[in-house]
Amino acid sequence: MAETPDGMEKSEQPTGKKLGDARDRGLVAKSVDLTSAAVLLFGGLIVFGFGNTVSAQLMAFMKQLIINAPNVTINEENIPHYYGQLGGLLGILLLPILFLIAAIALIAEVRQVGFHFASKKFTEGLNIAQMFNVFGGIKKMLFSSRSFFELGKSIVKLLIIGTVLYTVLDKRIEGIVGISSKPYQEIGAFMVAITTELLWKIGLAYLAIAIGDYYFQKWKFNEDQKMTKREVKDESKQSEGDPQIKQRIRALGRQRLKKIMLMRTKQADVVITNPTHYAVALAYKPDSMSAPIVLAKGSDYLALKMREIAKDNKVPIVENPPLARALYAACEPDQEIPEKLFKAVAEVLAYIYRLKK
Repeated sequence: MAETPDGMEKSEQPTGKKLGDARDRGLVAKSVDLTSAAVLLFGGLIVFGFGNTVSAQLMAFMKQLIINAPNVTINEENIPHYYGQLGGLLGILLLPILFLIAAIALIAEVRQVGFHFASKKFTEGLNIAQMFNVFGGIKKMLFSSRSFFELGKSIVKLLIIGTVLYTVLDKRIEGIVGISSKPYQEIGAFMVAITTELLWKIGLAYLAIAIGDYYFQKWKFNEDQKMTKREVKDESKQSEGDPQIKQRIRALGRQRLKKIMLMRTKQADVVITNPTHYAVALAYKPDSMSAPIVLAKGSDYLALKMREIAKDNKVPIVENPPLARALYAACEPDQEIPEKLFKAVAEVLAYIYRLKK
């Protein structure tokens, strides 16, 4: 299991924030071999697909040169012209092929890591001091687990590709030995056949190696990004805040809310109680309100304080446990009471108005 330089064990999976920060610094899990295999296979198909067109155009160009050779004077003035013609033809023929191969490489990269701009690659992703640390670089290159894996992978690639190459050439050794005695048309077809077989067999072998390398790179990247328990805790504090501070803020918020509730109780027209567990302070001004509203509500200790405030400020207190519980559950401060409680509250208010008269 991975460890930090100070010996702490990296036992926790990387969080989304840790992976996102690594991605912003340009650190992602990808296999260069997978991109190379895609270019080798699909690029080879593209080259063979365009091969006949390219060769036909070049032959036509050379044929035209040979036909016009008796009328052509070679001097310093027209040599650049012919070079320009040849370069233009090669550009027209080869640029689409190169563009498609570059597109294949780009697609292979994007399919592995997605499309994302590494905004912190040049500000946080590069360790300048480490770049100029020659001995540290040599040590990392020769004695790290990644360097041993890359060495082993290179040996395996050489063995597999060498085996494929030997098998294909050994099977066609008689044709290769006698190639000089064949007509030139057969030589071209023979070379194309050998090249095609080598291309797809080596390409498939390389693809198998690349797929294994891709999963290794993902595993290695995940291991490198693992976190210690302390790092997870510190990240949680940074993103969500220190739990003690948050608890203190909640406590202060509750105290402030209690003070507001008690102050609003003084302005109520009536306080409906449970009588001991709940208290709800209501106000109703027929001229400005469409329905009674809840000014404050509280339970247990806060309900007791609301009753005391109501007594001190001569606010009527009505004991109605079912109505008090219903109002406490259905309403928040500054909310109108629900329509289903209109009748019960109207009876209480009517009773209060009769008392006042």
